[in-house]
Amino acid sequence: MVSDTSDITRRRRFETHLAIGGFVIALSSGDRRLAAPPPGILEDFLTGPRAPDLHIDAVWSSAIPEPEGTLLFDSGGAWRLLRAGDGDLVVVCHATLSHRDPYLRARFDPAFSTATIHFNARHFTPSFDDRAAAGRSAFPLDYPVDEVALVHLLSQGRGVEVHGCGVRDEAGRAYVFAGQSGAGKSTIGRLWAERPDVTVLSDERVVLRTDGDGVTVWGTPFHGDAILASPASGQLAGLFFLRHGDRHAVVPIAGAHATARLMSCAFLPFYDARAVASTLDSVEVALRHAPAYDFLFAPDRSALDFVLDCQISNLK
Repeated sequence: MVSDTSDITRRRRFETHLAIGGFVIALSSGDRRLAAPPPGILEDFLTGPRAPDLHIDAVWSSAIPEPEGTLLFDSGGAWRLLRAGDGDLVVVCHATLSHRDPYLRARFDPAFSTATIHFNARHFTPSFDDRAAAGRSAFPLDYPVDEVALVHLLSQGRGVEVHGCGVRDEAGRAYVFAGQSGAGKSTIGRLWAERPDVTVLSDERVVLRTDGDGVTVWGTPFHGDAILASPASGQLAGLFFLRHGDRHAVVPIAGAHATARLMSCAFLPFYDARAVASTLDSVEVALRHAPAYDFLFAPDRSALDFVLDCQISNLK
């Protein structure tokens, strides 16, 4: 929900709380547009005011200077990640490959508990000479800020985000169908969505929390082509690595093979050795709690019965 709050300068402010992956993220701003999520799936992830894991303050700026720091990651033009001299992580986004003045700068403290995001107001006006500006959202948790925030929150020994379709059955068991782009996540998500006894948590990105009892799979609003997402969660019961095939087949995998497959689907901060090691630990925890399989499937409803039969056999 969006609510009014007050800061130390007693200006009127607006605040929104979102629950994503078991984390509470608070967005605040003096401008309602920068604190309220756009209509759509994100509305399902709204929650009441409570102590946040990450507090993001969003403001407009007339210009954003190029930040100084050590370059950690460069996407190839759209955005970069730097480490400032005080240890803060800084995301800077450009509208064009020519690195014209940034349209966004997000600065996170080392613990990833607070952040300030500056939006270059000039890039969001109808008169600005940038065709991309018309469709650009001034929302603090758009890509790449959403990915950077979630990956770093998880890599503090809390879990891992993976490319995967997640589903939860009526008993609260969750299954993850993991794979890179084109593996069939949205296809199998659409098939599961036709079943009334299953909740599709996401058809693209799910969170595995490993810092509690068991391993909890959470849906995220960061959906794929099927546009399926839910804030619900379930206890991890099985991991399936998707591969297209002419017929259905499930092959159990374990050990280093399973670890490598899940790591290949994980969102990793490659520039931070400690964070990568923490993510690897979470991957190993997940694989200790649930069986893993290579899953060759043909894109029809019978694939779901095949998976369920496999799981029933495993539970006996």
